[in-house]
Amino acid sequence: MTAPHDLLSPLLQDPSPRTFSLTCEEVPATVREHGAGPVTEELRGALLSTQDRELTASLLDIATTHRLAPLNADEARAAATGPALWRYLHALGEPVDDTPRSPYEKLMLDLLHDDIALPVAPPATGPVIAQAMLIGGTARPGEGASGGLSVFLSSLADALVRRNDIGRVITVVLAHEPTTVTVRKDPELDHWTVHVPVDSPVAVAQPDMARHRAGITWWLTELLPRCGLSPEVVHVRYSDDGSLAVADAARLLGAKLVFTVTPDPHRHLAERHLDDAEDLTAMRFDLHRVRAADHLVERADQVITIGGKQDEVLAHFPRLTPTTVTALEEGITPAPPPSTRSLVRELFSPSASPRLDATAEGLPVLLNVGRLHPMKQQPLLVRAWLEAGLHHRTALVIIGGSSTDRTPDEQAVLDELLDLARSTPSARGRLAVLPAWSNGDIRRLQHELAASPPLSGAPHIYACSSAKEEFGIAVLEAMEAGLPAVGPQRGGLRCYVDHGENGFLVDTSTARSLGEGLAHVVGLGAAAAPIAAAGQRTVRRRFHIDAVAEPFAALYRRLSPEHVTQQARTGSGTATNP
Repeated sequence: MTAPHDLLSPLLQDPSPRTFSLTCEEVPATVREHGAGPVTEELRGALLSTQDRELTASLLDIATTHRLAPLNADEARAAATGPALWRYLHALGEPVDDTPRSPYEKLMLDLLHDDIALPVAPPATGPVIAQAMLIGGTARPGEGASGGLSVFLSSLADALVRRNDIGRVITVVLAHEPTTVTVRKDPELDHWTVHVPVDSPVAVAQPDMARHRAGITWWLTELLPRCGLSPEVVHVRYSDDGSLAVADAARLLGAKLVFTVTPDPHRHLAERHLDDAEDLTAMRFDLHRVRAADHLVERADQVITIGGKQDEVLAHFPRLTPTTVTALEEGITPAPPPSTRSLVRELFSPSASPRLDATAEGLPVLLNVGRLHPMKQQPLLVRAWLEAGLHHRTALVIIGGSSTDRTPDEQAVLDELLDLARSTPSARGRLAVLPAWSNGDIRRLQHELAASPPLSGAPHIYACSSAKEEFGIAVLEAMEAGLPAVGPQRGGLRCYVDHGENGFLVDTSTARSLGEGLAHVVGLGAAAAPIAAAGQRTVRRRFHIDAVAEPFAALYRRLSPEHVTQQARTGSGTATNP
């Protein structure tokens, strides 16, 4: 157990955002062991002895986050300025009056002075659930860091609030710019989206989330009560500082915490640095994510895993057992109505980036959808397609990435794709690379392809080239449309894909193995149709979003105070942490 005099030592030696975040995690246990008094005195001594403004801000934010008061208002004003001071003064109940130096600071002061008009929700008729989506957003999956999880969370929220046993769902995302506060309700459903401002002119990448942890926590603890949206259960799904910030807000708001754990941080740390330990920055961040995951597992009132495979998670988190972890599956909504235009024809529309031309007419299409990211391995897919000679008999369509303001990952992957497209003149007109489409149009394209198989009898195929998929929402959507799906052996697809029965699992670690797997499916011709049909039945029977929402709703109800109170009244037991 950390002693009070050791609590701040790492932060005093390295006043970086990640050290601040980890120090925040040590405070509760230290307070439980030694009491709030010694911890408060340790904070006070550090605050009064440093002239480092960044360190002072971190120390004040630690105090604010844990409701400690090491300085009085006058001492705090003498020691600090800006948002960290304002958060601390507000927690003390002191007035805040200062001059903003940026749009973000003005927005914060406007809220503190009640100068922002916010909607107020009426009382909910059942448990109120908040879910966080701080990496990417829900508007256009495939742009930036937005992917299948954003599609799933939007679908799950809508399915939950259509039920009679869940009152309201709040989806928390980060605002696109630090100048506005947006709290918006769905026009038809009791599903609210809260856009949390961050002090950054660009979208916050996961490695930079620690810098914004205290701010995210503060905005949530202010916005949600002011809007009548205080949750009873909060669900986080990433092993990072953003989830730790939301977990802090859940604690301060008196909500229960649910955490979806995956083996990804530990697996990534072991595999990425097994033979190459030269990138110390990347190694430190991967280790930081491992520690964040461990802290979230410790703090959560309920830990869940994706799908039915728990062995790897249990191996990485020894404190978890099969009885303390609940496995829940993800799912998709029914496909939207067909479009009045042909989305397949749009793959042929002239553009500065690669598009299909007349030489691709009538060929089987290999479709890949998702964000442009090294883990998705789109360049490996193009190499596999070329090296296997599939460009002579199929077309390859890759849809994903932002059309403008790309992230570094997006730009690097796109540059590699364009280099590959230029490298093989014989593939010209048979490779299309398009920016992200709306999820509705992706679903319509998949159904249009499935309804119009090539005359040759070879199938259109969904080709997931990822190194791994935790679950694979895009794969589920393609299977639901009736496309034979090819995906990685590693990860969550094994929970629902039986190789050769309702889909195909291939080795995506090399271009050769991926190319061989794709060539095999293309070579099946009409024999792939019954496999695609079996995949379609699997998804429609098992992964309809309403069916998937049922166990989530049961979990949230069990954790809600109303259920706990009812159990206490009836003597039927009490809710316990795993």
